[in-house]
Amino acid sequence: MNKINSKLNILTLSCGTLLFSSFLHAELIYRDSVDPQREETVGSIKQGQVDAGVQKLRQLLILQPNNQKLIADFVVMAYEHQKFTEQDIKYLSGIQNTQFPEYAKISVIKALRDLKKFELAEQWAKKFAQDDPNQQWLVLIGVLQAEAGKTDQAKKTLSQIDINYVEADYLAQLAYAYRLLDMPIEELNAASLAVEKNQNSSTQEQYALALMVNADYAKAEKYIQKNESLTKNSQLRANAKIGEFTQRIINAVEYYKLSTYRDRGNVAYQQLDLVIADMTKFEAQLPNDPNIKRKFYYEYIYALNERNWSERVFEQIPKIGLPIDQMPAYVRHSIADAYLKTQQPKLAEAQYKSLLKERNYPNFKVYSGIYYALIEQEKFQEANQLLLDMDKLLPTFQYSNAKGVDKVTHDDRSEYLGLVGLNYAYRNEDAKAEQHFEELVAKAPNNVIYQYHLALIQRWREKPQHSEWTLAQWDGVEPVDPGVRVNHLQNMQALGDIQQWRKQNAYLMQNMPGDTAVIKSKKELDDRNHVSIQHQSTFSESESDNSALLNRLKGSQEQENWTRINSPWFYDNYRTYVDHHIRSADYTEGKIDDQRLGLGLEWASRRKVANIMLSQSIDDQADRFGVKLNWSQWLNDHWQYVLGFNSQADIPLQAIRNGDEGQSYSVGMNWQQNESRKAGATYQLTDIDDGNTRQEFSTYFKQQIFQSPHHITNLALGGYYSQNDKVLVDYFNPEESYSAEMTLEHDWMTWRRYDQYFQQHFQATVGAFGQDGFSSKPIYNVFYEHDWKINRTWSLNYGIGWGTHPYDGEDEKRTYGTVGFEGRF
Repeated sequence: MNKINSKLNILTLSCGTLLFSSFLHAELIYRDSVDPQREETVGSIKQGQVDAGVQKLRQLLILQPNNQKLIADFVVMAYEHQKFTEQDIKYLSGIQNTQFPEYAKISVIKALRDLKKFELAEQWAKKFAQDDPNQQWLVLIGVLQAEAGKTDQAKKTLSQIDINYVEADYLAQLAYAYRLLDMPIEELNAASLAVEKNQNSSTQEQYALALMVNADYAKAEKYIQKNESLTKNSQLRANAKIGEFTQRIINAVEYYKLSTYRDRGNVAYQQLDLVIADMTKFEAQLPNDPNIKRKFYYEYIYALNERNWSERVFEQIPKIGLPIDQMPAYVRHSIADAYLKTQQPKLAEAQYKSLLKERNYPNFKVYSGIYYALIEQEKFQEANQLLLDMDKLLPTFQYSNAKGVDKVTHDDRSEYLGLVGLNYAYRNEDAKAEQHFEELVAKAPNNVIYQYHLALIQRWREKPQHSEWTLAQWDGVEPVDPGVRVNHLQNMQALGDIQQWRKQNAYLMQNMPGDTAVIKSKKELDDRNHVSIQHQSTFSESESDNSALLNRLKGSQEQENWTRINSPWFYDNYRTYVDHHIRSADYTEGKIDDQRLGLGLEWASRRKVANIMLSQSIDDQADRFGVKLNWSQWLNDHWQYVLGFNSQADIPLQAIRNGDEGQSYSVGMNWQQNESRKAGATYQLTDIDDGNTRQEFSTYFKQQIFQSPHHITNLALGGYYSQNDKVLVDYFNPEESYSAEMTLEHDWMTWRRYDQYFQQHFQATVGAFGQDGFSSKPIYNVFYEHDWKINRTWSLNYGIGWGTHPYDGEDEKRTYGTVGFEGRF
């Protein structure tokens, strides 16, 4: 039995050996038939039959997938002619590392790299490196890791390389990897050594790029110009030039900021103007390469925005050929700034908000840009919420790595606190704004930003002298902060110091021509060189159960029109004007008119105003020539007094019909704490030729009781007392009369866009009127008005009202309308 088994085993072994030998013999015969075909096919590819040849090699690989030379020749030929596809990766599985030809190994890596198969390429590079100690494999592995975004691994791999033992071409690759890893010094070292070992187009290009990365653009340009192969590379030359522009822009912006801080005037813009001029010239030399053009216009847009040339920013956007949302963050930021500067807040908001998606990009400038874009669209609630969010998003402190150095308030936090105060003011909460900045100044008295913000709010609260006192603390401090200069300019305007206003504006227009506050001040200064007009009319109709009462008042229908045309200001403080005034009313006996035409001269300087007007009645048989004098002066931010004389006073029309004239003398005193609390009193004596001497005293107190972004409500209390001589006249003339009134006023800013707005005004009055011989009776009045600001220089208002007022114990019911306008030609 054992013998039989033994014979069977020997027989099985012999059959297996015979079968294996047969297969091996067949493989050898088959290989011998494939190799000539491979060689012939490679030859045909080299002669230009690329597609057919590469396809033939693919067919041979199907027949013999483990043929190392066949795989090698296929990879080399397919890679060289850019025919290696993702479907061809499967042929690499037949590679046997120890038998695979050396000449094809690099092509395997390059073919996979071109397909962005960095992981697979890295795996093959590591396999090939196992049997080859050459550092070229470390270079390739490091490059692949860098391209795959494996920054830490790539740095670790490249740290093992001794560049002194690396060939020039691989040093060029190494320089490229260092550039990807943001290691400029190592990049320059590798590129420098590469050109020392072998100057070819690859090493020279990497050296030029390394110089650019290290911001040595001048040397890079000279190097490119000296090497013919690089000179022909228009893309490289353009990149070098764009890189030079980038560096010059950065330096110019820093110079501008430093020069502005040092108060060096328009010198600050010189470097930026030069680089923009050079970029404008270079634009025509750009190669026809979309990527290079984009890089150029990105930098161009950034520079133009820094120069506040917004319209030119918009001109460059179509040249880029991409939607704005596909542009880099810093370019979108510049475009957003340009939109905001040109009063396009909706577009600015969209671009600013797109920056919030950028990692580590949002800072105070981005958030404040969004804030002002919202404010200028009247989105106060959203802006206020953003401010609350900023408190959580912005850093509070800035820390130093130096030992023993304390933390300091972060610049973004300082600017944020300033914006919080301004936000109160934009919401009409001026008292909160002033208190906020007073507290900040108390805590940080050396912070000039808080100081000039406080000065700004004080001026907005109608206290320009206090604003100047705040700024005076910085007198003698050099350099002068631009914010201090702008506030000083606006204070001179508010204080009526025309000479200083003009002087300061001329200086700032030269040195800060892009500042919006300076531009606005210049426009308002130029307005003084134009003719202006003012007009106001009132039309009314009265009713009473006692028709005789109306005859003693102002008739059944009354009309009053006043128009004044002002000349341009001359010698800074003077202007002439023509004044036309009509009063008319319908009485039982007919219509009575009082129409006067006057020519006047006005002088105004430093919150003092003087007027003298000569007037003459027209359409009147009597020759009623008159002189009118007025004087007013603010003693400080709180007190003003007013004096007046009129030789042809506005006496009752019935007296004028009787041929009487009257002279009036007035004195008044006004007080204000700020824009929200005011009071005043006026006394006037009118001497009428009919023997009547009328004395009138009036007073008022006004308090703001509610504020919000679009609404302001005031409550006013008024009092009046009058005495007349006991003479027989045909107009209302009680010996004594008095009244007390309470008025609620509400202003609703219904629509606003920069210099234009539409505001609705509501007013309701209740009170009591009494006179000698009659008991007191109530007073009622309601008034509704529309105010339109058509543009910066023209405005229009019109309104309608109804009221009831007792006279001699009888009520007069009066319906009236008003219309007025003001503007500059």
